[in-house]
Amino acid sequence: MNEIALTLVLLSPFIAIAVLLATSMRWSLALAAVPAFAAALLTPVGSTLELSWLLLGVHFALDATGQLFLLFSSLVWLVAGVYAAATPPDPGRRRGFDLFFLLALAGNLILVLAADMVTFYVGFALMGLSAYGMVIGRRSQRARRAGRIYLAFTLAGELALFSGLLALAAAVDSRLFADLTGIAMPPVAVGLLLLGFGIKLALPGLHLWLVPTYTGAPIVAVAVLSGPMMNAGLLGWLRFLPSDASGLADWGSVLMLLGTAGLVLGVWLGVMQREPRAVLAYSSIAKMGLISALFGTALANPVHTAPIIAALVLFAMHHLLVKSALFLGVGEWEKRGRVSWVMVVLGLLALTMIGAPFTGGAFAKQGLGEAVADGLDGPAALLTLAAIGTALLMARFMWLLTRPAARPSPICRVPVVAWLALLPVALWAPSMPGAIAFDVAGLVPLGAILAALAVMAWMDARWPGLWPHGRSSDELNAIGLALRHAKRHLPALEFQSARLRVALAWPASAPAPSQGTLVIPGLLWLALFLGLLMAAVLSH
Repeated sequence: MNEIALTLVLLSPFIAIAVLLATSMRWSLALAAVPAFAAALLTPVGSTLELSWLLLGVHFALDATGQLFLLFSSLVWLVAGVYAAATPPDPGRRRGFDLFFLLALAGNLILVLAADMVTFYVGFALMGLSAYGMVIGRRSQRARRAGRIYLAFTLAGELALFSGLLALAAAVDSRLFADLTGIAMPPVAVGLLLLGFGIKLALPGLHLWLVPTYTGAPIVAVAVLSGPMMNAGLLGWLRFLPSDASGLADWGSVLMLLGTAGLVLGVWLGVMQREPRAVLAYSSIAKMGLISALFGTALANPVHTAPIIAALVLFAMHHLLVKSALFLGVGEWEKRGRVSWVMVVLGLLALTMIGAPFTGGAFAKQGLGEAVADGLDGPAALLTLAAIGTALLMARFMWLLTRPAARPSPICRVPVVAWLALLPVALWAPSMPGAIAFDVAGLVPLGAILAALAVMAWMDARWPGLWPHGRSSDELNAIGLALRHAKRHLPALEFQSARLRVALAWPASAPAPSQGTLVIPGLLWLALFLGLLMAAVLSH
């Protein structure tokens, strides 16, 4: 019976694709995630499924960590599917978005349940490459630019991950995650795995895809990108880099430094943004920086590994829910403008994001604080810095919501119901309201957000126009502007890479691509995917 349940979870997105192509029933987007959500609630931990006849032998298993990822990820996919299905489609464009949505869901479910390295990689690659089709769903110039940047970083991550997988499999002589416990990890494999998953987790220097993607993609795509798909990077680290393996302590120190830099970078750049989406994007960079730093702490301090990892997974699940709910709320704000009840709901989500008392954020922060309290002063200080930084970002986010929405559009009630259905879980998960004790320290970020709002209001009244309107500028756009500036003032330099300048700068105007031109990159992705898969088969 358990094998049937896991099989249904894995097949449901592909069944939904068949239904979509045969009947154009867009509600299949929501129904595809229902078996996964039910299995996370009802299927016992320890259930396995082995398909020895498929490829090199495919292994699936549901452990405690996978159950949490499956539960909260499938919930977000379910809500996002309802939101997407109920949103009025763009003529001639919606079926492609729906197809890529279901393929990305299939990849996410495969990697969550995967018990071997090859299966995980197949799911991760399917999810990452399919997301490109969602990112360009608007067919706007901004979306196409975001898609180019996203695809470049995704392909780099897939290649790094594939190379690391081969190096690790050669050293272990096994593809099963269970056989990685207690081994000596090859340094080359560790570095490549940190790089491959670090792109998904937006480590400093590897984060340049995130802001253009979150600001240019359709809101449903951003909701799943910022939640289930981003947290897949953390699950990859947990699977491929088990805490009891040797040779990870030095890498843990590197992750601590990179994560701290990501936290500071996210807060510093986030408070200067002019779009709510951009602020939330940099908030994700800051949160993933904190998660990376704490994961590095667990690797560098084996004595504290178990409690840190347990608390970190709950913290990541909380971020998955709240950030997805925030982006869906921004979608409603973009449609409706400054409606009071939308502002109130987004304010509640911002409070749980900063860990205000009696919220799930307070519970998640409390767990992390207890895990690092015993002799780890650095991570404890990092948690305080993260709390204040998150408060500043949420204050900036709420302040920007007082401005007029940029893209008013038709209003539909069903997406609102789906978003509000996610609200109670986002506010209190992964705990229950009665289990959250009051903590005076939780008032510190709350005071910080109120003080920041007061300062912004005073500065706006004192110096009108201090906070400029318009689009935010990401780092790649800034690089493009710098290149154009250098070309004007340094005529002796020759800039041969016209394509690079086009990719980095905001394009002035360009014709929308035809369906035929979009087929070519799709075939290239498929060829790359099949080539990597064939290389894995031949390597054994």
